[in-house]
Amino acid sequence: MTEETGTIWEDLILAILSTNNYSLEKTYSAIDTLRREKLFDPQNLVRWTSEEIGVRLRRGGYDRGDFMTRLFADRLASLGQFVKSVGVEECERVLQKGKTSEVSKLLLTVKGIGPKVLESFYLLRTDTGTSAKPR
Repeated sequence: MTEETGTIWEDLILAILSTNNYSLEKTYSAIDTLRREKLFDPQNLVRWTSEEIGVRLRRGGYDRGDFMTRLFADRLASLGQFVKSVGVEECERVLQKGKTSEVSKLLLTVKGIGPKVLESFYLLRTDTGTSAKPR
């Protein structure tokens, strides 16, 4: 996985985790520990169960209580199943080079990804207008 690819997956997963009254800034503050838990590697999301993802979220500093952490673990597991069905390479191609409409079309089919996640993802990808991501 290239550095650019890692950034794309980080941005997407951070955007997924930054919903339901949880800011990008707050989620981004846990990026180093989430990296150590290998949560930004799409192959891990393909392999791991929702329970394993939940354990890693908690260890990575993203513990929003049992219900919410389980909800977000399920969403990341859904992303993993989506990546498995579409293929990592195809997802990366669209996420890196696709037009906004193509990215939206791809991602809106994933459980847990809606307009708010897309907005956060595009914000992180353009790296403007937010103090969440260090410049």
